[in-house]
Amino acid sequence: MAGTAGETEEALALLQAAMDPAEEARALDFAAYHDQGLFALEMDRVFRGDWVAVCAEAALADAGDYLSIDIAGEPLALVRGEDGRLRALSNVCRHRGTLMLEPGVDCLDNGTIVCPYHAWSYGDSGAFRGAPYARGVEIDSDEHSLPSFRTEVWMGVVFVCLSDEAPPLAERLAGIAPHLAEFDMESFAVPGPLSAPEVWSANWKLIVENGMESYHLFKVHEKTLEKVTPTRGAYYIEGSAPWTLTGGEIVEGEDGVVGKLLSRLFGGGTGGDHYVLVSIPPSFVGVATRDSWDWIIVHPLSPTSTHVFQGTLMRSSPDQLTQAISDGYATAFLEEDRAICERAQAGMTARLSRGGRLVPLERVVVDFHHYLSWRLTGETPPERHVQGAG
Repeated sequence: MAGTAGETEEALALLQAAMDPAEEARALDFAAYHDQGLFALEMDRVFRGDWVAVCAEAALADAGDYLSIDIAGEPLALVRGEDGRLRALSNVCRHRGTLMLEPGVDCLDNGTIVCPYHAWSYGDSGAFRGAPYARGVEIDSDEHSLPSFRTEVWMGVVFVCLSDEAPPLAERLAGIAPHLAEFDMESFAVPGPLSAPEVWSANWKLIVENGMESYHLFKVHEKTLEKVTPTRGAYYIEGSAPWTLTGGEIVEGEDGVVGKLLSRLFGGGTGGDHYVLVSIPPSFVGVATRDSWDWIIVHPLSPTSTHVFQGTLMRSSPDQLTQAISDGYATAFLEEDRAICERAQAGMTARLSRGGRLVPLERVVVDFHHYLSWRLTGETPPERHVQGAG
């Protein structure tokens, strides 16, 4: 929880540069990436107050399928019910607070959630079912059913909101769809496997900033992404605090058969010569190409550690060779991202330096900083910026 008024003010001072206009924008104070007070505010006002991405809806397709996760200290489970609905339920027993479903993906036994402590049970809708050996004690079903949280599905991705006050997600993201229409997003219906998240030793904001900007590709991903999505071809499309769209060209791979295959994986060739990158703070960065819709999702664990989830939706299941090359390639460039984020985190303890000016290729990072200030201080963010509109 956030601290006293004085502690809150001190933490928010670390965001002093966050509302700078793009022409004067600088990186945040380094302490913003490890300060415990600011992290507590972020958990309270951002991750408990806004829409947080979780996974592909299609990955939980069958009745009883569930994903157990933690968002900002709130244990919950996404559960597909017998009625076909996907619900976000509290994963804490209403008896004495025990965590019920193990973290990760599985399927309920007979559509029932059973507490491992005293075997209190709940249906896949969260309804209380029973308590063994109650010995005449009347347990009110409504009072003891599992709390549920708001969910929305956008472009095949499930988002959860722990707050009742946040506006609907669809309303906030309405302006994105026209920019993605060319990719026929509804046709991306085949999910990749739901794998366990990685723990990156870096602040969540560092990871989001790294994921959303293409400025670093030529250096960090010189032998991977830069070969098919070069920095020189990156551009800003439209954005502000709630969301930002950037894009870039996809070029023909130069390294023989594998390079050409990677080019096709990224949508290169006829009708697929570019990508659109979608940044939705606080947790989602996705990239749409002709052949896939891929993303990373971040869930903070501490000021200096973060769960990073990888997800994908495709039009059809790839053959084994294509899948193997794709998986290996994704592993390679995500490991490059992880290494540079953790290296950047190591520099955040410097006290005799400050963040420098941001360049035009980092305009998306400026939008993200405006988001932080908007959510944490309530300051009204700048109007939406459209490239070429001034």
